Amino acid sequence: MFSTRLVRTAAVCVVLAAGATACAGDGKPAAKAPAAAPASPSASPVQTLDTEKLSGDEIMKQAHTAMSALTALKLDGSITTDGQKITMHLAADKAGNCKGTVAVGGEGQVEILHNGTGTWIKPDAAFWKKIGSEKANPKAGAAAAELFKGRYLTGGQDDTEIKQIAGMCDLIKGITQGGDDPDTKVTKGSAGTTNGVKTFSLVGTDPDGSRTTAYIATQGKPYLVRMEQTTGSEPGRMDFSEFDKPITVQAPPADEVIDFTLFKEKLKTA
Repeated sequence: MFSTRLVRTAAVCVVLAAGATACAGDGKPAAKAPAAAPASPSASPVQTLDTEKLSGDEIMKQAHTAMSALTALKLDGSITTDGQKITMHLAADKAGNCKGTVAVGGEGQVEILHNGTGTWIKPDAAFWKKIGSEKANPKAGAAAAELFKGRYLTGGQDDTEIKQIAGMCDLIKGITQGGDDPDTKVTKGSAGTTNGVKTFSLVGTDPDGSRTTAYIATQGKPYLVRMEQTTGSEPGRMDFSEFDKPITVQAPPADEVIDFTLFKEKLKTA
């Protein structure tokens, strides 16, 4: 099945970003996620996926090829990991442009802007307070929420925490990286409609018994429309859309930006 390890690891790092935990990799199986449909129907003769003749592995291989060739996509979905639900609405491209939001349960939301020149994050008040709590200074979080309200945090490109949050933007690589797991058994499901797109489902079963369902578009390019896991302790579902749609990310106005160094100083003295 598709690998979502990088997406999941980055999501976990958002949860831990306020602390000092390193997120080079957690070693756990990737939480299975979802995907959405082609941005628009093909204008030329519509290619149809022959689900009768193709095996499940062959269908999955075609979907891998289509998704790997994408230049941009949008992700909408959620993953539950370590008991926390992480909700993502992000658009990213291979050029490094990315924008959207990531919310962590009841602990706040972070808006992310990222391009070739920098990363800007705008936590809401709840997330600022979480940062203060993780830094063993709850008052600092409340003070930061008020001081930096409506502003983006930038700089700190060498800071591990900022890198972890920016890592959420590597969607295409995270979704398509790696080949199929030989230990995962893929079986054919059935035809249906997902997000208004005609799809065919594939079910992957891991050695531990957890099952992931992938929904592949059967008309036009065989994009992964949705991927979800409903069994196990880490359920997730993600939908992908806006395939190859150009993404433009501009730096916020200077008066809406706070430098990372100033943020660190204020957090210490608040």
